[in-house]
Amino acid sequence: MIGFLAVVLSIWGGLHGYAYVRLVRDPVLPPEVTLVVLVAMVAGAVSVLLAFSRTLPPPGAGRVHRIAFTWLGSIFIIDVLLLLGEVLLLAGHVTGASAALDPLDLARRRAAITVVIAIAAILTALRNGAAPVPVRRVEIRPDAWPRPLDGLTIAVIADLHVAPGTSPAYVRDVVDRTNALNPDLIALCGDLVDGPVTALADAVRPLGDLRARLGTFAVTGNHEFFSDAPGWVAFLRQLGIDVLENDRRTIGVGDATFDVAGVPDFMAGRFGSDFAPRLADALVGRDDSHPVILLAHQPRQFDEAATLNVTLQVSGHTHGGQIWPFTLLVRLVDHRVAGLYRQGRSLLYVSRGVRYWGPPMRLGAPHELSFLTLRTT
Repeated sequence: MIGFLAVVLSIWGGLHGYAYVRLVRDPVLPPEVTLVVLVAMVAGAVSVLLAFSRTLPPPGAGRVHRIAFTWLGSIFIIDVLLLLGEVLLLAGHVTGASAALDPLDLARRRAAITVVIAIAAILTALRNGAAPVPVRRVEIRPDAWPRPLDGLTIAVIADLHVAPGTSPAYVRDVVDRTNALNPDLIALCGDLVDGPVTALADAVRPLGDLRARLGTFAVTGNHEFFSDAPGWVAFLRQLGIDVLENDRRTIGVGDATFDVAGVPDFMAGRFGSDFAPRLADALVGRDDSHPVILLAHQPRQFDEAATLNVTLQVSGHTHGGQIWPFTLLVRLVDHRVAGLYRQGRSLLYVSRGVRYWGPPMRLGAPHELSFLTLRTT
């Protein structure tokens, strides 16, 4: 643990040190400006460490979290722009285009351009993150989908990430938007919370008003396990939500029947073997002639689902990358970042999520309330 913390703190310090060198030291800013920037950077860095420590009591925790995670997203954007600037400078040196420029003048121009673009990108990302979640309507045509089930609709709420400071009014708005779609089924695909039941119960409670003709189902994500998953499972069940833990429900619609299955998060086994996802157990005894819709938080769980001929898996977790170019890093873990994917006869839909985690920002990866309509091929 000490080694891990040392690596994290070194990286965190490096991000700030790099920005300080390129934006303050190299352009030789006046001492009073240097002091202000240095204090702001230290305050931002420390606030993020406090936010991750989860030691702050409410209501101050919500305000600190928002400031801290806004800074986290901002320093990421700034460093990405600075790295892009390094590439442009290298190209200028190779081609000789920057040979005639004074080094100090070049450093000041670079710093000014970076700050202007960074401010524009940060404000855009904050505006996107605060905007009401849009509905993304997607038609999906699974193989051999029964004709009596043609037009079945699923509203997907993934990655709600209710945290300290999240207003119940925000959750209420998501609930109202979902109910207005009049879905047949509602799928809560994990990472609903970032904190314990004792701190967030009031904010999460509006989820109990979700309404769907065939029911509301949920599975746990990795963040539930960071925040007492058993407690959240019990609370959601008290709200009338059917939490699936390595099990399934058979649903009959007219002349057709299908199964809804659910498994805990891909990494849940790290918190105890009893929590580990066991898809094969969830599917034991099912009628293979019935389609099965699987709720699983992470797209990585699709590889096993495809081998077991799951008709459609619905997932979240990735946020679509949330802030470009973080999308590229997410693809290193799993190329299935957002949208529809096929493996054999099985389909996977990955939602970009209804909210955000950490920075209250979205850039190049809009959030979504997914509304899936299943059609007969």
